[in-house]
Amino acid sequence: MSHRKKTGITIVLSIFICLLGLLASIFGSFRYAMRDQAIESFTKEWELSQMQITKIADRMSMAQFFVVMVMTPEIDAEGAERLLDAQYTREFIADKIKTIRDDLLYETGEGKISFADITKLEEENREKVTADLRYSVTAEDMERYEITWDNLGLEDRFTLGIYRENHQALFAVVRIFLSNWFLVLTTLAVIGTGAGLWFLNGHSLGGHRIYGVALLIVGLADCVLAASHGLMADGVNRFINMRSNVMDLFFAPVGQMFSVLGAIFILLGAVSILLFVIEKKRSTGPRRR
Repeated sequence: MSHRKKTGITIVLSIFICLLGLLASIFGSFRYAMRDQAIESFTKEWELSQMQITKIADRMSMAQFFVVMVMTPEIDAEGAERLLDAQYTREFIADKIKTIRDDLLYETGEGKISFADITKLEEENREKVTADLRYSVTAEDMERYEITWDNLGLEDRFTLGIYRENHQALFAVVRIFLSNWFLVLTTLAVIGTGAGLWFLNGHSLGGHRIYGVALLIVGLADCVLAASHGLMADGVNRFINMRSNVMDLFFAPVGQMFSVLGAIFILLGAVSILLFVIEKKRSTGPRRR
């Protein structure tokens, strides 16, 4: 095989690994942010009661919006704030996020929040709810809340399966990229390409300079993404007109994983280029007589 053809194959493989590495970095970082520990930390620090979403309620905190929605004069914003920030509420949200995540990854069909879940939460924590609201929620209140829930169609909004049915191809692709198999195959592809280039060049590291540059590009891109995770959070907040620390908390572990992956790819790229330089010096060095 001619040198030009080998170089062409090396370039194509390096570009493929570069794109694959970027995809793996992006989805691997988001997958890292979806692990149980990250979700639990996220909900512990989430200032839910203070969150504002302008598209839902202009200049109203979630606690104030809660009071308006339930339309119960005995419940004030302070009580709603205590309820939304309570430990049992945070644990409930964490559990629901985990079930939605599992439904996204494995199609369990359980990724939803129904009013029955809200009823169960209230029943299991009735004394704490009463203490936080300083009001005892009655059966008539729960019936009225359920009617509001149904009228707003919140069941459909909080059911992942409905969105998946409407966008099957998109969810299938996302599930593949978020799977452990994709991350494993990406790792094997990076290793396999490096070994393949060694065989392609006749047991030589002659093609590893281009390959190393491709890995460096992925690593540097990861570092840029890690440094800009705050901008990502701000971008999402601006897009949905939200004031909250939610996106900052979510993108923090994403940025951390980008940093780790960036360091790994840069190290691999530097090693590949270094090995190329060493072999180049050996092959062009003075020959012994």
